[in-house]
Amino acid sequence: MKKNKFAAILLACCATVCSLGAVQASAINLHDEATMTEQEKQIKEYCDIVINCVNNERTERGLSELATFPELSEVAYIRAEELPVLFDHTRPDGTMCFTAIKEAGIRYSAVAENLAGGRADPVATVEQWMNSEGHRKNILGEKYTHIGIGYYYDPNSDWGYNWSMFLIGTYDGTTPYVFDSQYTPGRELGDVDGSHTVDALDAKKILRYAASRAAGVEMGTVHDFMEVADLNGDGIADAKDASAILAYSAAVGSNGNAVLQDFIW
Repeated sequence: MKKNKFAAILLACCATVCSLGAVQASAINLHDEATMTEQEKQIKEYCDIVINCVNNERTERGLSELATFPELSEVAYIRAEELPVLFDHTRPDGTMCFTAIKEAGIRYSAVAENLAGGRADPVATVEQWMNSEGHRKNILGEKYTHIGIGYYYDPNSDWGYNWSMFLIGTYDGTTPYVFDSQYTPGRELGDVDGSHTVDALDAKKILRYAASRAAGVEMGTVHDFMEVADLNGDGIADAKDASAILAYSAAVGSNGNAVLQDFIW
């Protein structure tokens, strides 16, 4: 008999009962429904039930409904397929779950993931999440605007029925959005990734931005990116700024009293 399990970060509930049984699927291409198999269409239908249940929970409390879009749902399917390998918010490759969204190029201002296992019924799965204070709080979060649901069945996995949900707040052009870590207001000069530390990772992000700009490729940035990345105040974020950070970071290793401004040129 399979146990029930859930893990941390998003969802809500409804009232219809159906069962996925032993339906199994890999990541589904949601951009072209005409190419989907009957099995894939069935999985999408049950994932849609979850979304409807979530929106029922939200609207009953005066909250806005959550929208969805193919890319976000596809990311949720990818995460669901990873769960039989590692049922955790850490992915099988050792990175955090949110890297799946980053890899899809989706911008967001807030993000959360909920995982559930052990139940085939989408409604029962939503109830499972709703009975958990942390998951319920995420499901009813006012900062979220979109939802993606994924499902994967593996009879040899710990929980058999594996569910993934992503909630995100979409980037509106002014709200800072997150990739590797949650954006923290009031970042210091050079702290490009909002980690509260100025180090080689910040330099790497500046170099990536500069390379994209030189190649004429648009790269999304938070609204105050230039304020923290343009160390020498010349109006651009480039290798000079990255070099200053790398020199400072190296100096900190041997001198904890090193000051970033001393390395800006």
